[in-house]
Amino acid sequence: MRKLGLLMVLAAVAAALGCNRPASEPAPASEPAPAAAALTENGEPLESKAGTKHAWIYFTQNHDKGGESPYKTDCVAAIVAERIGAQMGTKDDKGNVIPGTRIIWHIRLGNGFNNDDKCAMLDTSKIYLRFDTDVMGKAAGRRLNATGMKIDGTVSSDKGDIGAILDHKYQVMYDNGAVDPKMHDPAGPDPIVVVGCGSCGDPPTN
Repeated sequence: MRKLGLLMVLAAVAAALGCNRPASEPAPASEPAPAAAALTENGEPLESKAGTKHAWIYFTQNHDKGGESPYKTDCVAAIVAERIGAQMGTKDDKGNVIPGTRIIWHIRLGNGFNNDDKCAMLDTSKIYLRFDTDVMGKAAGRRLNATGMKIDGTVSSDKGDIGAILDHKYQVMYDNGAVDPKMHDPAGPDPIVVVGCGSCGDPPTN
């Protein structure tokens, strides 16, 4: 009986020790997923990649067309970035051309915050940018056409295209069907691409 009692006491002690034993260490928490790139409400990047700039063109109705309005178009363009900073392209040690800053203009129908004065009748296929210089390269012919809801261009790597000036004016134009592009209609004021300034952004890289 004494042995049986002793065995029962030992069993009880062992059980108590087992209850007080610390649980195994919890598995380390998994690493948090990398934060997704910040986007605008329309899905464009909020922060541009190095060597790329984004700008937005908002089209609203041209009220009083033919009256006090200085524009003949149904829609008037406003570019958010009045002066876009950019860098000219370069060449690497092997002579390979490194393109200059890529600029993407996004076309929007509306005033930027809602649909007041939205110009829904705009035919974006007739919208283009006309430049006063060859800042986008001679091959562009001083003109960048819209493709869908975007206009895409890259600053030239040729010093002859850029010249010694910093400010390169351009204007939003509407192709009214005239054979001579000089007869096409301006659709907004003339903003500027500034090339080579100290605050114009990082230089292009491979």
